[in-house]
Amino acid sequence: MKNKPFFSIIIPLYNKEHYIARAIFSALNQTFQDFEIIVINDGSTDGSLAAAKEITDPRIRIFNQKNLGVNNARNAGIKKSKGKYIAFLDSDDAYTPQFLQTVYEMIRRYGKYEFFATAFKRVYKDNSETETKYGTKNIYIVKDFITQVAKTGKFFIHISAVVVKKTVFDKTGYFFSRSPKYHSGITIVDDLDLWIRISWKYDLVYSNTAGCIYYTNTPVNVIGGYGFKNLDCTFYEDTITRLTLESDSGKQKKNLQKLLYRLRNLSAVQFLIRGHFKEAESVIKKQPATKEILQIKNMIELQKSIKYLLAKKHTGRKNIKRAQT
Repeated sequence: MKNKPFFSIIIPLYNKEHYIARAIFSALNQTFQDFEIIVINDGSTDGSLAAAKEITDPRIRIFNQKNLGVNNARNAGIKKSKGKYIAFLDSDDAYTPQFLQTVYEMIRRYGKYEFFATAFKRVYKDNSETETKYGTKNIYIVKDFITQVAKTGKFFIHISAVVVKKTVFDKTGYFFSRSPKYHSGITIVDDLDLWIRISWKYDLVYSNTAGCIYYTNTPVNVIGGYGFKNLDCTFYEDTITRLTLESDSGKQKKNLQKLLYRLRNLSAVQFLIRGHFKEAESVIKKQPATKEILQIKNMIELQKSIKYLLAKKHTGRKNIKRAQT
C-alpha cells in the first residue's frame, strides 16, 4: 500500500465478533480500491479482535485501546489515518460495493467541497428493507443541513455513508467524547453533534445512490454495548447553544432552536424506551407545550402504570409462593 491512500476507512470495534468480517470485506470489495482500513479495537471482550485479525490484507491496520467508547475510537482512528479523506464504517454495518467510487466521483466533480454523504439502506429485524434518501435528484448540494433536519426531523445521513476531508477536523473538532471517567454512558445520535458543527462551516454534497447498509437487526446495534446506566442524550445542547450565540441571523437562530427541540424530544423518547422516567421528564420540562410533548408525557404515564402493575403482579406471586411453603 502506498503511503498516502485516497480514503482512510475508520472502523471502531467493540464486541462484534459475528459482524466485523462482513464490515471489513464490504470495504475490501469496493470497486474503488485506493484506501486503507483502520480498525480500532475498543477493549472488546469477545472474539472480535481475533475475527478481524483473521482477514489478511496489507491495507488493514488494527490498533487496540482500553474500552473508552465508540467516539473515542473514531477519533483515535482519524488521528492515525494517512488518507486525504476519512470514511466511517460501523462494525455491524456494510458498504455497498460502489460507495467509495460514488464519493470519489463527487469529489472529482465538486472539488471545492469537503463534506460528502450518500443515501443508505436500512435492514430491520424481519429482514425487510427501506432506503433513506434526500429529495428525488441524484446529487444535491445541501447548504442548509441544519434547517432541513430542524424542519423535517429526518436524519438523512448515516455515519457509515459519510466522508469528510481530513483537514476539516482541524477546524471543527472531532466527535464528542466523554472523559474516561464517564465512558460507560451511551449517547443518542452521537455522531449528529459533529455533523452539525461541520455543516455550520461546510456545505454537504449528497448522492442518492445508497452507499451503505445499516443493519438494525443485530443484537446490540449501538456500538459499545456499555449499558444504559449513564445514558447521555444532551451532549449536543452545548454545541447548539454556542452556534446560536455565534449566529447573526434570526432565521438561523430559530432553526437551531427547532433542532434542539427535536433532539430533546428524541432524547426523552430514548430515555422512556429504557425505563428512565425521571430523566425523560427532566428533558421535556425544558420543552414548550406541544402536541408531541403531550404525547410523550402520556407515554411516560402509561409506561409508569405498566411498570407498577408488573411489579405489583410480581410481588403478588412471591407472596403466594411464601404462603404455600
